[in-house]
Amino acid sequence: MDLRLHAHAVPAHRKVLLVGAGYLLALAAGAAAGVLYDLSMAAMPYDTSGGMYAGGQLITSLGVFLAVALVPTVLAFWFLRGNARVWQALAVASLGFAGLGLAAVLLPGGASGPSASVAGLVLELMRIGHLLGVPLWTAAFALFAWLAPTPTARRVLLAAVGVELVAGLCVLGHWLGSVSPR
Repeated sequence: MDLRLHAHAVPAHRKVLLVGAGYLLALAAGAAAGVLYDLSMAAMPYDTSGGMYAGGQLITSLGVFLAVALVPTVLAFWFLRGNARVWQALAVASLGFAGLGLAAVLLPGGASGPSASVAGLVLELMRIGHLLGVPLWTAAFALFAWLAPTPTARRVLLAAVGVELVAGLCVLGHWLGSVSPR
């Protein structure tokens, strides 16, 4: 008996329901993680700012939500495998995102103050996102390349992986260059 999941074997409305149910489950898991965090922090002595507890709860809830939401996201991309235009658009957007991230990592940072432009703030956000998220973006683009249904989309996604690897080397140089020897 063949138990493999075929994207064309599931009707479109069930695909939407399945992916939607996965995101609802991710929301419920994030909320449950927040409640469990509250319960564990209630037993701690109240010796710090309430904002720190709230920040910890936010990070916990968001982290659990994002981890669980990976499953329906990958499932949605699997269901979209038959749509070459969606995958080509995703590939081009991924390459653009990787290129903008590499440019942001290479440019000197430090957009601050009231005179900072919106474009400068967006570039700084991209810089921080790439300084911290290069492994995530590289893995995501590699996964997309593996799932991509057409050779063209796969090549563009692999190019995005290459750009992310270059950005990763730049980030490594940034981190190693900022460590001062004792």
